[in-house]
Amino acid sequence: MGDKEPSIDPRELKPLMYWAGLSLQACQQFEYGVKFLLVVMAERGFGKTSMPEAMAIIEDQNKKTLGQLLRLLKEKVTISHGWSAALEAGLDARNNIIHRFLLDNTERIVDPHARPDVLIDLKQLRKSVLAGDQAVREIIETLYAYRGIDYREMNRGFWEEGEH
Repeated sequence: MGDKEPSIDPRELKPLMYWAGLSLQACQQFEYGVKFLLVVMAERGFGKTSMPEAMAIIEDQNKKTLGQLLRLLKEKVTISHGWSAALEAGLDARNNIIHRFLLDNTERIVDPHARPDVLIDLKQLRKSVLAGDQAVREIIETLYAYRGIDYREMNRGFWEEGEH
């Protein structure tokens, strides 16, 4: 009995696992958004990104980490300090969530008194990932606006068509 860890009622972990799932989804959305941004850049003729290069990345024929994608993006175009900071913070938060958050916090997760603080930390990381994703969306909107296209209106029409 000495080496056996105390059991945890799985229902006690439900809120943490719920937010872990939402955080994972946010990370994937952020990464896909950066890939899509490279496609938009190629399509719009920005940053010397070729369409075949961008399509190979988005289709995972040319696998790149999110860090590599952001470096590639910054090589292709100049990004404002605000957007750059949001992208970097999002990358750091994404890497923490994906690569180490649960393992680094195992002892705190097991402790029912520390668990609420783990949840707060996870939500804060997710918020940084979502801010990075928002920066990606704003960059895409800006690229479309530069060509005279209202990206939000275009998307609204797309989603409305899908409802019929």
